[in-house]
Amino acid sequence: MQQLILQTARKIPYWGVIALMVYMPFHVFIAQSASLATGGLEAWKIGKDVFLAVLTVFTICLVLWKKRAGRAFAVLVTVTAVYALLHLVEWWLHPHIYDRSAVIGTIYNVRVLCFAVLGYGAALLTPYKFAFRSITKVVIAVSTVVVLLGLLQYVLPKDILTHFGYSLDRGVRPNFFIDDNPAFPRIMATLRDPNSLAAYLLLPLALLATRLMHIRDYGRRRQILLVGLFAAHAVALYLTFARSAWLGAAVMFGVIVWWQFSSQFVHIFRRWWPVCIVLILLAGAALFTQRHNAALDGILTHSTSAQVGQYDSNEYHWLYVKRGIEGIWHNPLGHGPGTAGLASIQDPHGGLLTENYYVQIGYELGVAGLALFIGVQAWLYMQVMRRRNEWKMPLLAAFWAYVVMNMLLHTWSNEAVAAQWWLVAGIALMQAPAHKAKDHLRSAAAD
Repeated sequence: MQQLILQTARKIPYWGVIALMVYMPFHVFIAQSASLATGGLEAWKIGKDVFLAVLTVFTICLVLWKKRAGRAFAVLVTVTAVYALLHLVEWWLHPHIYDRSAVIGTIYNVRVLCFAVLGYGAALLTPYKFAFRSITKVVIAVSTVVVLLGLLQYVLPKDILTHFGYSLDRGVRPNFFIDDNPAFPRIMATLRDPNSLAAYLLLPLALLATRLMHIRDYGRRRQILLVGLFAAHAVALYLTFARSAWLGAAVMFGVIVWWQFSSQFVHIFRRWWPVCIVLILLAGAALFTQRHNAALDGILTHSTSAQVGQYDSNEYHWLYVKRGIEGIWHNPLGHGPGTAGLASIQDPHGGLLTENYYVQIGYELGVAGLALFIGVQAWLYMQVMRRRNEWKMPLLAAFWAYVVMNMLLHTWSNEAVAAQWWLVAGIALMQAPAHKAKDHLRSAAAD
């Protein structure tokens, strides 16, 4: 009986990881619609974070008890604890900050690392359940449902989500348009906004792109399925009209193609460099001649005839970033959690949208907090880089896309985006080197 209980306990983190991967993209829709019948919208909003916190602590304790914690797991857990403690210290040093914003800001920031700890811990406990192919199927299956809902949203009435509890009064806009012009609708599916949907689609697109690189190895049906899934995800990404995600996707695909065909590209460029330069110049000239095209401006620069106000979208981005950097310069020790980013808009006295996640962290936690967050990202990147598994290329390519997006938005604050990439990153830490993965499998079988 005791053995059965232990076996069941070890599987709880695995099922928790799968549940979070499946639930998070639909969280906003479920919370908004379900709360219409049950009430308690705030409870629906915070429930997922309570679940994550409890499950993460449970997983850490189970990993330690089963003596599965290696050096990398210990480092990740320690950094996460220090990062969480830093938020509490900053809050204590700034007792005047708005409590609600401080709580939300702390949750948004710390849960990013908790996802990685949970993914890694769950994979250490049940490595045989975290095969690349099975987890990839979960990621792609869920993202495909989201994509189909997004494509359906594009042809449905633009106020359709108001019937499911979406409203500004309840904290989520029911629709989005470029510069609020109905002629330029943007899809968001079941996520919070179009930019979040676009960011969420990046990792599935990276996974599909790496599979397309080896499309000749598959049968006819598999080839058609891969092409169809990639096309559907790409169309959904386009219909978000999220420029930062487009730029991130371009970087991501560039990294994937370069890693796969770098030697061929070098050979072709050396042989045909005059032709390559001419093609680049022609492409640049084509873009230059279309710079005053109204439709192109509406899509690429978010400028429409309906635009009003002193600044356009691009100028607002730089204005907010500048304010955040100035705040860091004047107070390098930080202003406290929730004083910048999405959490800060809860403050009735006004918040600070830095339009840059790294600037946000620097503003809230100071230079030390920013250095710690960048440091753990660099460490995690290098850990995945050293692994020899199928996660390496799509995961690291998507990482650079998210770096680009976080330079322009508060991307990691979205629960679906953060859960997807950081959970998978944690799982990838277990997957290799190959001999270590085999040791884990043997150990699990022995238990």
